[in-house]
Amino acid sequence: MIKILYIAFGGGAGASLRYLLNESLKNHTFFSLPLGIMVVNFLGCFCIGIAMTQLADLKDNLYLFLVVGFLGSFTTMSAFSQQTIEMLYNGRDINALVYVLASIGSCILGTYIAYALFKTS
Repeated sequence: MIKILYIAFGGGAGASLRYLLNESLKNHTFFSLPLGIMVVNFLGCFCIGIAMTQLADLKDNLYLFLVVGFLGSFTTMSAFSQQTIEMLYNGRDINALVYVLASIGSCILGTYIAYALFKTS
């Protein structure tokens, strides 16, 4: 039961921070693309890259709180999908395609950079 509490507290904190960061960036765009969720997902993936190198062998409470709870709820595929569909429905097909490619590419790049920077062996 304690494991569920660690995940729940981490999830609440991650979702709250995602909301605050997305709201603070909602009036900013990157080539007409919504910047908030892109930044959130990049940062979350960067942090997952660090966690892969530092917490890979751990399945303790810190791992549950940080990786499963916090980062699991901080990053969001649902908001990314919703924004992509809105662009498609509004006739912004090219923007939607660029958003998908930029989002996925930046997330993989963020995870790779963090993993490469923080890997010790």
